[in-house]
Amino acid sequence: MRITALLLLLSLLPAPASAQGLYSPDGLGRAEHNRSYLTARTGYSDSEGLAHRSLGASGSAALGRGVSLETGATHHRILKDGWLPGELYSAGFKLNARTRKNFFSAGLQSNSDRPFYSIHETNVSFNAARTFSSSGPHSFAAGLMYSSRRSFARRIPFPYVSYNYRSEKFSFRLPFSASWRPSKAYELSAAYIPPKYCQASVLVKASETLSFKAEYIYSALQFEQAGRPDKDYSTYIEQANAGLWTQYKASDNYNFSLWTGWALRGRYFRGKAYDDHHDKRNIGSSPAIALSAARLF
Repeated sequence: MRITALLLLLSLLPAPASAQGLYSPDGLGRAEHNRSYLTARTGYSDSEGLAHRSLGASGSAALGRGVSLETGATHHRILKDGWLPGELYSAGFKLNARTRKNFFSAGLQSNSDRPFYSIHETNVSFNAARTFSSSGPHSFAAGLMYSSRRSFARRIPFPYVSYNYRSEKFSFRLPFSASWRPSKAYELSAAYIPPKYCQASVLVKASETLSFKAEYIYSALQFEQAGRPDKDYSTYIEQANAGLWTQYKASDNYNFSLWTGWALRGRYFRGKAYDDHHDKRNIGSSPAIALSAARLF
């Protein structure tokens, strides 16, 4: 769930999870997302160049017949920086539909100082995919994705092909994600999402109620400031984070998570893409903390 690069990402729906920087984790295990849930979270970091605190909530509702609705919002208070606005928001919703062979999602997302202020501060996206080959643990799927504000192939439908392998202890997917569970008590995972998100973690399950996850995340977050003269320019925040999740499962319906870690050095800048740097400012490293509570249904 987020604090400089971590507390922003899980708030970006549905985002992969952890808690540092502006990246915002929810503390839920991947399997838990198959259930309806509500999550509240907060985080803080005091990095030189970008001190930050955040407060947010998100949820998912299963509507039946493989259809679900995800929504969430996070408020980011920038306490110390060079030229970022004092307040940033992440808000959005997404509708998902899934059958045995087909998947479709569509949503609206706004990461801005004035969310949904205009179409220039709003990302319209969809993703459609179909599994066209499946044999044992192997499967292949083809899909088409679209984003109105993505920094690459902006406003251009983007075709892709993915490969999946799944067994009892090991799963692998291209584009890249992998997890290995040598026993019920341990799990190793890694993921890469273009253009700039990578994650690696080691999960240790101490008991039925208590688990620990050491995690490293590098993320690049994109914001659209309202009133900018050139609408093709965005604000990007890049930062790595490393630390430990302590996760407590109070019951089948309630989860609580504490993140303690380090927001590592990073940067933020304006540009038309992640490799186009204008007005660059460096971010120092600092301790970071985040808390989350989840109610599952």
